[in-house]
Amino acid sequence: MLPRLFQVRRVQPETYDTFTLELEPEDGSLLVFRPGQFNMLYLFGVGEVAISVSGEPERPSPLTHTLRAVGAVTRGLCSLKPGDVVGVRGPFGNSWPLGEAEGHDVVLVAGGIGLAPLRPALYHLLAHRGRYGRIVLLCGARSPKDLLFRRELEKWRGRFDLEVTATVDYAA
Repeated sequence: MLPRLFQVRRVQPETYDTFTLELEPEDGSLLVFRPGQFNMLYLFGVGEVAISVSGEPERPSPLTHTLRAVGAVTRGLCSLKPGDVVGVRGPFGNSWPLGEAEGHDVVLVAGGIGLAPLRPALYHLLAHRGRYGRIVLLCGARSPKDLLFRRELEKWRGRFDLEVTATVDYAA
């Protein structure tokens, strides 16, 4: 599968080393995905890396990925600017079996960057709130500065139909 060309729309810093990329397809054709799937992001001249989709499945545009700058490719991707172009192959992988959870309580547990691949599942659960029982999100990080999606966590905490608990290993 050849990579499709996507233009960087926005690069959002989440923490000191983690960024969310919002991508738009150059050909205008949306890339539809299911919660839990990933794409291969190709940085021309550097390489390719597998990154989970972290956006809303019901709103596939922009295509959203959250990544930590830990290697040559991810550092390069995190340094992109709006208008830059990347290659995208996918989606790949199985989705979370959210249909099997209908009528039941759902607990999502994530640590650090692990919240990014669960975010589409949470978006789906909230978009179809009436199909599920209690929804509980427990997320952790090393320190407060390492918590992903802090503004969104606060927004989610304000919902009456979602329980959110964030914990850190070191408070300072």
